[in-house]
Formats: sequence, structure tokens, C-alpha cells
Amino acid sequence: MKKLFLIIAVLTFSLIDLLYSQDLNGWKLNGQIQLRSEVDGRDFSNNTHPFTFASLRSRLGVEKTFSDKVNFFIQFQDSRVFGEEGSPTSYTANVDLYQGYIKLIKPFDIDFTIQAGRFAMIYGTERFFGASNWSYIGRSFDGVRFSVMPDCWDLDLFALTLNESVSYINNPSPSIYPYPQVETPSHSIYGFYKKNKITDLSKFDLVGYYEIDRTDVRPDTNSIELFLIGGTYWGSYGNFFTVVEAAYQLGNRGVRDVNAYMFSLLANYKISTTTLGIGADILSGNDPNKPDKANAYLPSYGTNHKFYGYMDYFPSNAFGLGLNDFYFKASFNLVDSKFSFSADLHHFMSNQKTLSGENTFGQEIDLTVDYKFVPGTSITWGGSLFFPGDIMKVLYSPREDAAFWSYLMITANL
Repeated sequence: MKKLFLIIAVLTFSLIDLLYSQDLNGWKLNGQIQLRSEVDGRDFSNNTHPFTFASLRSRLGVEKTFSDKVNFFIQFQDSRVFGEEGSPTSYTANVDLYQGYIKLIKPFDIDFTIQAGRFAMIYGTERFFGASNWSYIGRSFDGVRFSVMPDCWDLDLFALTLNESVSYINNPSPSIYPYPQVETPSHSIYGFYKKNKITDLSKFDLVGYYEIDRTDVRPDTNSIELFLIGGTYWGSYGNFFTVVEAAYQLGNRGVRDVNAYMFSLLANYKISTTTLGIGADILSGNDPNKPDKANAYLPSYGTNHKFYGYMDYFPSNAFGLGLNDFYFKASFNLVDSKFSFSADLHHFMSNQKTLSGENTFGQEIDLTVDYKFVPGTSITWGGSLFFPGDIMKVLYSPREDAAFWSYLMITANL
């Protein structure tokens, strides 16, 4: 691992020296440092000491387009929590390929592009597919993506591999074949994303995908076989702006049939430098009285931190009951100031009641202050409180104090 890191470092600095000692000739260098310290008191107990930790994410990439036909991009990433090595003289194998792909532009003189390799999937609001860049790791996929007539029809078709359990076969031998299963138990996604411009002030995107985990839970039954169809509408009407999103999931998770839905409505109104918004996110849940049904909507590949409260209790703490999130947002961007402020208030309820009749998770308040230090570099502070409802008091019993969480983050982009 040390040799690999040394090779990457030497190549990187050699490339930087090459780029800055000569005409760039189309080469583009990009990088990012995200450093965040956190105080975590999300256990609903004032008698315990909060956790404190810091995370660091470093990215460095290079891009080049050849002959307006071939786009090359590679980006390495190191993700770590301070002190995880255990000693100043030890190391962890954190350096990985975050993105690395080649894109062919209009091959055979046909109006489409092919992107193949490892890449981030960022669409729309990131509710269905997002990079999850709040995380100190982020999210990227292995696969291939076809963009059909991107300047007019704007349709993406993609095939992604989430997990391949069969190792690469370098040299075939009789002991390898036949594989004990009819299909190799890989986990894949096949789907599309279609952008539709309605007017200059409104648009509608449509997404659909088929997800299959071919691991057998019983004969002829896959671990996951799921269809999703969804859409996002944006509309702007003067100072009023709205986003409406909906999706439906069907198929099976193991032996349980899936029928689940999501609906979201956000309405914003802008007054000078102030934006006020109200909204609701509804994620269907499982009825505890029907354990053979899977009615919980799972937002598996979206950037969930953006939507369900910055303390990140949800959707994981919904425990299959689903989520009804009603919220109010306010943001303030001062004129000729590098500062911006925002405040969010959430009221969380379960979509389905517990067996004992509870349906309130609690309320969360999120405050954020952002300072644009210089172009490309920002300093962000956030603080949050969560007041537990009946369900959280039971889940974290016997703890029922208000939970808190705070962070200070520096994000610098090259």
C-alpha cells in the first residue's frame, strides 16, 4: 500500500509540474479537501459524554478531452477519521479510485455518448441518485451509461454493478466450472433517466430502474428483485417556486412482496434576500400487523442527508414504519456579505403506527451558517437539536433527553 501511495504521489506531482510548466493544452486538474469536526450527542442522554471526532476527505483528479471525441477522467480519494491509524507510524489503506472513466462522444457519428468505468450518478434533486457528498466517503458506481441525444432528447440509459461475488478468472481450470448456481449472484441496476423541458420556467424528469440481487434466498427467489418508477417536477412562478416528487416501488425483497411509495412536496417563496419554504415528505411503511408484506419505501441511492434532517436519524431509525416529515425552512443571504444563514424545523411521524399505537418520532431544529472565505472555499457551522417523541423514547429507552449535534466544516475546491 505504501508503494501504491508513493507511485500515485509521484505521478500526481509530476503531472502538476507538467501542467504548470507548459501550456495546459486542454488538461484540467481538480481537487477537493473536506475537513469536518463533529460533536455527537445524538443518544438522547444528558448523562453521557458526547462523542467528538474529525473526518478528512481528499480528492485529486485530472481530465482531458481528445479531438472533441474522447473524454478521459480519473480521480483518486483518501477518506479517514483522525486517529484511526492508532499510531503516527502506521497507515490505513484508504486511497481508492473514486472516479475513473472514459467517455466516447458521438461514436459512429451518431448523436449519443458512452461513459464506461467508475463514476458518480447525480440526477435532479439527488433524491433518487446522488453522490452523497456530505459523507466523508461519497458514492460512485461501476458501470456503463449511454446518453442518447443529450442536446435534445436528453435520455440516459445505464447498467450498474453494485456487487460481484465471483472473482475475476485469470486462468480457467476444471475446478472452476460449472459454477454451482445457474446465475452468478451479482447485484445490479438497469435503468433510465429522462429530462423533459416543459417551458423556460418548468421541467419534469422521469426515472425508472430495475434492481436485482441474484443471491438466492430460496429456489427461484432472488434476494432483491425491485422495480422503481418516479418523477420530479420543478415549477417557477415569479417569486414562488415548487418541487414535486413521487415514486413507486414494486417487486420483492426475499420472500416478501414489495408495494411502496414516496411523495414529496416543497413550496418556496422568495422575498428579497430571504427564502421561506414549507414541505412534506411521505415514505410509506410496513404495517406491523402484516409482517408478510414489505410496504416500506427505501431511498437506497439518494443523498438522504439533504432531505430528512441533518442529524441523519432517518430513514434508518424509521425501522420499517415509514416516515411522514413535515417541515419549514428559511434561508437568508445578506446583500454584499459572504455570510448566509438557514434554519430548518422538522416534525417527524411514522407512516404506520407501532403495535402499541405510537406514531411520533419527534422534532428537529437545524441551524446552518455558511461563510464564503474565498471563491471555491467555504467554512460552514451547523448545530441541531432533536426533541424525542414517543417512538424515539421507546427505541432509545430509558434515554429521553433532547439530543444535540454540531459540526464545523471547511471545504476547499481546486
